[in-house]
Amino acid sequence: MELKVWVDGVQRIVCGVTEVTTCQEVVIALAQAIGRTGRYTLIEKWRDTERHLAPHENPIVSLNKWGQYASDVQLILRRTGPSLSERPTSDSVARVPERTLYRQSLPPLAKLRPPGDRSMKRREPKRKSLTFTGGAKGLMDIFGKSKESEFKQKVLNNCKTTADELKKLIHLQTEKLQCIEKQLESNEAEIRYWEQKYNSSLEEEILKLEQKIKRNEVEIEEEEFWENELQIEQENEKQLKEQLQEMRQRILECESKLKDYMSQIHNMESGLEAEKLQREVQESQVNEEEVKEKIEKVKGEIDIQGQQSLRLENGIKAVERSLGQATKRLQDREQELEQLTKELRQVNLQQFIQQTGTKVTVLPADPVEMEAPHVELEREPTFQSGSLKRPGSSRQLPSNLRILQNPLSSGFNPEGIYV
Repeated sequence: MELKVWVDGVQRIVCGVTEVTTCQEVVIALAQAIGRTGRYTLIEKWRDTERHLAPHENPIVSLNKWGQYASDVQLILRRTGPSLSERPTSDSVARVPERTLYRQSLPPLAKLRPPGDRSMKRREPKRKSLTFTGGAKGLMDIFGKSKESEFKQKVLNNCKTTADELKKLIHLQTEKLQCIEKQLESNEAEIRYWEQKYNSSLEEEILKLEQKIKRNEVEIEEEEFWENELQIEQENEKQLKEQLQEMRQRILECESKLKDYMSQIHNMESGLEAEKLQREVQESQVNEEEVKEKIEKVKGEIDIQGQQSLRLENGIKAVERSLGQATKRLQDREQELEQLTKELRQVNLQQFIQQTGTKVTVLPADPVEMEAPHVELEREPTFQSGSLKRPGSSRQLPSNLRILQNPLSSGFNPEGIYV
């Protein structure tokens, strides 16, 4: 399998890489290919995020973890320092035993620090960089085995160094340890800063999401409330339509009864006139006494008929009054129906305002347009039902969200590979 690695801005392809191949082997192969020694680190870069791969990690396995983003990930070989042979030093004689004889006799790094220092203990297990004295295994074959024997001879000759040289070496190592400690402290401070920043941004994002969830729940409750209100208004409208239909039927029945009463009155009047004529003819044929008696009887009957006619007129007037009241109630029902229709439109408008998040001002209707034409009867002033009228309202819901930026990793790499 081929692995593409960027070296000094040039893409190089490493062949024969498997899932078992480590970053150390890839770095050694690239160092042999470019013919340069030094301390190298293999970096995994995706967009603005960088991660330093440890020497024992497998680059193929690390790339497979990215899934569909594996094609966007770049592997970069970065030189982080010179090799051991290229390091400048004031005393070339004391440099060799620094990594051989006297290095082994020095106490461990953890013993030079106070027991209460946690930073060094926390960073000790993470020292994964490898150091190759004299280059990698492949470079040793290139330089030959003669240099190895010369190196051993120099080590044996330098075992007789003086106490001053040892003190100087210890002083240099102490200064180096102090520099490393300061660097570790700065790195730990930077790590703590990024951890705090990441935790604070994460808490803010969680808080914003919770607030958004609460707003959504409130909106859902409001929508359910207005849906229930709409159903109630629709049921009320249906009931009012049924009542209006019943009132119309009653008006028709009253009109038919009124016609019957008027026809009965006309029949009674015509009957009375016929009876009067007949009585006049009979009275002319009888005696005066009989005429007087009949006249008195006729007067009594006329009085009775007059009372009946008065009662009929009163009944007609009562029917007319009931008809007027029924007509007025019908007009009131029609006005209530119009008012309910307007309120239903206002509810629809409020729902539209809430859905779009805009604010619309509804102007009051012209009173001239509210007047209905007179057809047969004169209508009363417009009646508004206070129990069914609900004032319109508009509300603008905020929907501002902030985009959180991902924190970038530190560019400092405490690890590396010497080749």
